Amino acid sequence: MAISRPFVVVLLASLALPLATAGAEDPPLSVVAADGRRVTLEELRGGRDATVLVFWSAGCPCVRRYQERVDALLDTYPKDRVQVVALVSNAGETLAEDLKTAVERGVRVPIYRDEGGRVARAVGARSTPTVVVLDKKGDVRFLGWLDNERLPGVEGREPWLDIALTGVLAGRNDFKKKTPTYGCIITRSLSEPQTSPCCSTPR
Repeated sequence: MAISRPFVVVLLASLALPLATAGAEDPPLSVVAADGRRVTLEELRGGRDATVLVFWSAGCPCVRRYQERVDALLDTYPKDRVQVVALVSNAGETLAEDLKTAVERGVRVPIYRDEGGRVARAVGARSTPTVVVLDKKGDVRFLGWLDNERLPGVEGREPWLDIALTGVLAGRNDFKKKTPTYGCIITRSLSEPQTSPCCSTPR
């Protein structure tokens, strides 16, 4: 789907951003695995050259529309160099419910629970399915959308994530560090007003 409305691309001021932290005494950022284990982001990265965090929600139509493209990342990049995971950050969604939905849909990417949306807040993700690329040191190298809302093979498609990920793996910096994001707003608490899902409005 082509983007019909104009948008402004804001480039990051630096080539790599360290993860934001609320305070020196806060525990390391971590997520919860399907088996209930708590896994730190460092453990999740596992020394790989790049880690792709896909912010996921069972109720977001944009997530469902992009799922095939997300799953394809598992076949495109070597597993010993690139880790691809989905993070559920929304308040009111449980990992058990989302895992059940993922199985029903045949989702291949492993799903983790980002409790309290701490990881989403730290990396600046505000909607699903926003994608973030961390390098081997854990610095944010890309924050944005997988592409410019065009299907693979369609003329004019800009594969933003693929370009950034290829650049990180090659040790280059000649790619957009930030792109527009769309999708469904990540809710931090149940008291927040709910917005209607939208896959074509910049967030």
